[in-house]
Order: sequence, then structure tokens, then C-alpha cells
Amino acid sequence: MAAGYARKFMPLSKVKEKEFLSRPMGCKGVGFSFVRCKPGQGATYVHRHKVQEEVFIALKGDGTIILDGKRIKMPEGTVVRVGPKVWRALGNDSMKDVVVMVLGAVPPKGFPLGGRTLLGDGIPNRNKVPRWKKA
Repeated sequence: MAAGYARKFMPLSKVKEKEFLSRPMGCKGVGFSFVRCKPGQGATYVHRHKVQEEVFIALKGDGTIILDGKRIKMPEGTVVRVGPKVWRALGNDSMKDVVVMVLGAVPPKGFPLGGRTLLGDGIPNRNKVPRWKKA
């Protein structure tokens, strides 16, 4: 691969539960991942961020995102931008697998911030456990 770019092949059929791709792609200021949620499954707690905003893009299936306690359907093709202070959880209330791309970015100073998540500034609340259901 030439300096200045990277290429990876990731067919949606091969996406596992979480595919964090920023580091393998050599990203310096953007975080992104693919997330697969099986029917009735999803995040096991809500989280928010210090400074990172996120964009969720439903690539396959009909997902659900919980934002500050409100359930929002994400049919395939839906794009949702979430500000850093909003509590969020991604999951699947449908009967078929869901694949969502998650994008996040903060100013590149100090990137990556740590952890294995997109940019490492997440604040979990493990006391708020989403209940996913199969529709």
C-alpha cells in the first residue's frame, strides 16, 4: 500500500459483533467501526462522550438506537448524528441481523485517546441496561 492511504475489504456478510477499523486503517483523527446486532441484542449499557460526536448509519436491516431514554427506529439507510453529551445505546429490536457503521471524530491532538473504542473518550453508565426485543 502506498503511503497516504489504506484499503481494506469488509463485506457486510463478514462483519462480526464489532469491527473497530480506525487503527488497522492508520487513521489519525477519525474513528469508525461496523457493528452487527443479532435479533433482540445490542449494547449492554448506555454511554456518552466527553467531546466526541458520533454518526450512526444503518447499512443492513432495521436497527434501534436509544437516545437519552427515547427509542428511535433506524431502518436501513437511516443516518443519525449524536452529540457528545447524549446518552446512547445501539441495538436490534427486529427479527433480522442489523449492521450499522459508527463514525466519530474529535480534534486530532492526542489521537487516539486510548481504549479499544472509536476514540476512547466514552463515559459508560452500566446501571442503565437497555432491554432489546425481537419485533
